[in-house]
Amino acid sequence: MFGKKNKEPIEQGRPVTRQMQRGGAVNPAFSYYTNRSPAVSPRERLTDRPQLAEKEQGKVRRRGVLSTLPFWLLVGVVLVCVLKVLWLSTDPKIIVVGNTTVSATYVQPNNMYETAARSLLKTSIANHSKLTADLDGIARRLQRQFPELQHVVVNIPLVSNRPVVYVEVAQPSLIVQTVHGNYALNRTGIVLARAPKIPASVPVVVDQSGATPKLGGYYLPGSTITFIQTVEYQLMAAHSAISAFVLPSTSPYELDVRPEGQPYVLRFNLEEDAKVQSGAAIATLQSLGANLPKQYLDVRVPGRVYYK
Repeated sequence: MFGKKNKEPIEQGRPVTRQMQRGGAVNPAFSYYTNRSPAVSPRERLTDRPQLAEKEQGKVRRRGVLSTLPFWLLVGVVLVCVLKVLWLSTDPKIIVVGNTTVSATYVQPNNMYETAARSLLKTSIANHSKLTADLDGIARRLQRQFPELQHVVVNIPLVSNRPVVYVEVAQPSLIVQTVHGNYALNRTGIVLARAPKIPASVPVVVDQSGATPKLGGYYLPGSTITFIQTVEYQLMAAHSAISAFVLPSTSPYELDVRPEGQPYVLRFNLEEDAKVQSGAAIATLQSLGANLPKQYLDVRVPGRVYYK
């Protein structure tokens, strides 16, 4: 009884489930096991961690895709706009430039040039893009197809997708009358087109050789056309009107000029200087006065003039 402390009786039927540390602290081992969920085993917790990580990564990826979606939409819109700007239509617009007063007698309708240009644009898929279209090739082929076109330029507008074709119709330098009809020739002697009507301001040459003009081909040398134009200018300056120029079939280098209202013919040599011969003919006619030739005045021999 003396010196002994009373001990609390231990309840019967209740096992000791915890141990107290000094100072009343709970044993950590007890706290760990008591706070853990008894329904989840350690193996289950280890297998759940990768699934949770994958879910979190999936959420991050979705957030990343959603955050970059406006950027890719903008890229798509820009790409569509660029493709639309670079796309080239095969429906061209034809614009005729220059003076067509004289050439209106043989110029083709615009729809004919438009149809030809459309066909050429459709010959290659490269012509559907402004970067790869063969504009110079199309222009050259149009000129070969239509000899009356002196210049052809295919232009691509900066904003519009419809190509614009500028065509300039060549002015005739000469109208040649043949047994096959009348044809317009340019200054180099190329046959431009048929001339159903003869313009008043263009010299007319009657060709008695019987040759057949071919569209786009050479019919007379360019030097012959220049010679005729020079003679016409010189005689008109001397107030001598001309009714016709004739290329006789019997002499390939002879040009006969028929003054208007006169019975005689002026004979020129196409291989000699046109100005010298014109000057000799004019001076001779002026010196003769009223005694004009009855049949011809021939200046084909240099330094000589013959008349009858």
